[in-house]
Amino acid sequence: MEDGLLEEALRTLVAGDEERREEAAITLGRFGAAALEPLDALTGSHEADTRWWAARALAEVGGEGAVASLVHVLEDADADVRACACLALGRMGATSAALALAARLADESAFVAGIAADGLSMLGEGALPALVPMLRHERPGVRLLAVRALDRIGSQQAVEPLCSVLEDPSYLVSRLALEALEKLGVGMVYFSP
Repeated sequence: MEDGLLEEALRTLVAGDEERREEAAITLGRFGAAALEPLDALTGSHEADTRWWAARALAEVGGEGAVASLVHVLEDADADVRACACLALGRMGATSAALALAARLADESAFVAGIAADGLSMLGEGALPALVPMLRHERPGVRLLAVRALDRIGSQQAVEPLCSVLEDPSYLVSRLALEALEKLGVGMVYFSP
C-alpha cells in the first residue's frame, strides 16, 4: 500500500498542477528515506520543472541523503533549479553544504547568487568558515554577498572578518561591512548616565 502512495505522489509531483505538486512534495517528505532514490532520479530529468519539484520535495525529506542530492542539484543547468536547491539547503540547516552554497555566491546568475547568500544566512554561524574566504574573492559582487550574509547572521565571530574588508576597493563592500559592524556594536561608545 505504501509503495502505491509513494508512486502516486511521485506521479503528481511530475505532472500535477502547482497546488497538487506542492501537496505531493510535502507528502513525499513523510516517506523519508524511501523517497530519496526516486527523487534523486528525478533531479536528472530532461524537464527543468520536474528537477525543480524534485529539489523542492528533497527539502521536505531532509537528512544527509537529501543534502547530498541537493548539493548535486547546485550544478544544474537551470538557474531556477539551482536557486531552489540553495534555498532548500538553507531551510534544512545543512551546514555540511556550506562550502557548496558559498561557491554559488559566484554563480553566473545574480538571482542564484542572491539566494545562495540567503541560504548561507539561514545556516547561521555554521556558515562562517565557508563565508570568510569569500571575502577575498576577486569579484566585488561575491564579496558583497558574503558581507550581506555575515550581516544577516549577526555573529560576534564575524567581527574580525568584517573588519578585514573595511578598506575593500569596492565602496559597497566596505560600506555594508561597516554597517554590519555597527549592528554588532563595534565602534560604539557607551556612557554611564
